[in-house]
Amino acid sequence: MVYKIKLKPKAEKELNKIPLPYYDWIVKRIGSLASNPFIGKKLAGEFKGYYSIRVWPYRIIYVIFKKWLIIYIVSISHRQGVYKN
Repeated sequence: MVYKIKLKPKAEKELNKIPLPYYDWIVKRIGSLASNPFIGKKLAGEFKGYYSIRVWPYRIIYVIFKKWLIIYIVSISHRQGVYKN
């Protein structure tokens, strides 16, 4: 099954601010989520139900909607601030 990937507007803005070559690496990693969304680490606590993948030094935070085959990316930020509101 191939999942459709959607970005929250905030995540899209964050992505557009990321410098090369990180931008290219992140876009490739997001593309790989479509065929295997469970490669990320399950998060706990306040972020229970979310997943995270690392593209050093950035983190991609996303949630998977299995019923609709959608991956919703909520944040793409530097590792130091990604878990802050």
